[in-house]
Amino acid sequence: MNANPYPILRVNGLRKHFEVGHPRKRLNAIDDVQFDLFPGETLAVVGESGSGKSTLARCIVRLIEPSAGEIELDGRSITQLGPAGLARVYRRIQLVFQDPNSSLNPRMTVRQAIEEPLQLQLKMDRAQRAARSRELVAMVGLADEHLDRHPHQLSGGQRQRVGIARALAAQPQVVILDEPTSSLDVSVRGQILELLQDLQQTLGLAYLFITHDLQVVRRVSHRVAVMYLGGIVEQGRTEDVFADPIHPYTRALLSAAPTARWGVTRERFRLAGEIPSPVDLPDACRLAGRCPLAEKPCHQAKPALIPFGPHRAVACPPALAQRQSLVV
Repeated sequence: MNANPYPILRVNGLRKHFEVGHPRKRLNAIDDVQFDLFPGETLAVVGESGSGKSTLARCIVRLIEPSAGEIELDGRSITQLGPAGLARVYRRIQLVFQDPNSSLNPRMTVRQAIEEPLQLQLKMDRAQRAARSRELVAMVGLADEHLDRHPHQLSGGQRQRVGIARALAAQPQVVILDEPTSSLDVSVRGQILELLQDLQQTLGLAYLFITHDLQVVRRVSHRVAVMYLGGIVEQGRTEDVFADPIHPYTRALLSAAPTARWGVTRERFRLAGEIPSPVDLPDACRLAGRCPLAEKPCHQAKPALIPFGPHRAVACPPALAQRQSLVV
């Protein structure tokens, strides 16, 4: 991981709400999310379906307009940029989608899909595009013969490799990976993860890795941010969070995950009830109604992320107080 102390991507107070139903109600998809992503590192954003992970990814690249908050790329705000400014930003930050079947144009060959950003963003001529497209397919483990194929002529893993090559065409510094392996077979999944790690080391890329797969998080990420109902409830180095989760939601999430070792089980940390609807949520802890540690203040105000040590932040005062009392 790059030791650069300045974040390449900074998200601060990001919010996104949608007006839904009749009468109109507010659905809080993203609620005051903040984090830093540093050059050369992988920050995994993990949570159950519906926690807001994919909405977060799309807000950062402005495919969805945030309701509030600030997004900075290499120290410069991109939150209010118009189309011309965003076109320049997309040379530096790219998004790889979950489903390569829907993200690739079925009428385009692989060559056309990869050469499009080379022409539009890097202004390469035909000879330059041809040479660079061959470099890119080789970089992701494909052969020149794949350049003249259409997406339906490729396997799922090959299509995802094309999506990665297309994202790398503009030579970005940041790549947002939105569940890039969830639609792939297990054997292919490992190959794609290995490819992404190799590319990161070779090109010095920073990854924001959106996933619900805890095994993937543990394998590829340097740090992890845990989301619940649109907000981040715990952040920290991956090894710290997995070895010693603090927030009740993180504890429940990790304790429910299957173990890779036969016969090894974890002590379950259970939450009561079901996840509440994200519509018209009260200004309180989103987990309070399910949490065995909840106290009266939890039902009255939404807790902020509180630093815990040099590399952790946790949005749960009762859990932190419990942890500090054990240390004392």
